[in-house]
Amino acid sequence: MQALTVQVNPQAQPAAFTPKLNYGFYLQTRDDKSLAKNGQDGFSALVNGLLDENVDMIIAAYHHSFAWYNRSQPSATAVEEALETAMFNDEKATDAAFDDILKSLQANDFLARKLNEFIKNNDKLTATMKKHIETMTDEDKKDQMEIGMTQIDDSTTKLQQLMTSQESSPKQDESESHLLN
Repeated sequence: MQALTVQVNPQAQPAAFTPKLNYGFYLQTRDDKSLAKNGQDGFSALVNGLLDENVDMIIAAYHHSFAWYNRSQPSATAVEEALETAMFNDEKATDAAFDDILKSLQANDFLARKLNEFIKNNDKLTATMKKHIETMTDEDKKDQMEIGMTQIDDSTTKLQQLMTSQESSPKQDESESHLLN
């Protein structure tokens, strides 16, 4: 993720904020009630949103990546305004941001483990859904469940591919222990 120049308030000069994806980022996203939905914590919803290319999740990721600034963390609105000029005015830059954020998440060992946990949970969910679908008699509900299961599979596959392509690139050191099974 790139540094972002943010106008924190109208009286101050714009300042450069460096994103940091760490445990503080995780805690803020996990506990963000505006992100959490459908029984998912905020972090899982963020990952799903990035995989679905929801631009709100770019804003959320950048906003929460500044958690380490503590009291001087810019507001989500200020972050959105900065992203508007830095990224959202260019479709290619916006599209690239989704993969960039996910790859940046994987660069932190703790967050990489959380991504692996996300994949495992999705695998368990699809296995459960598959068993449930086999016993269903209502064809319409069965079709809806299959569509949902396919969407979960697609998201999981996309994340696995991103993580695999990141892992196959040259490493800075060999202590990375978050390889996929």
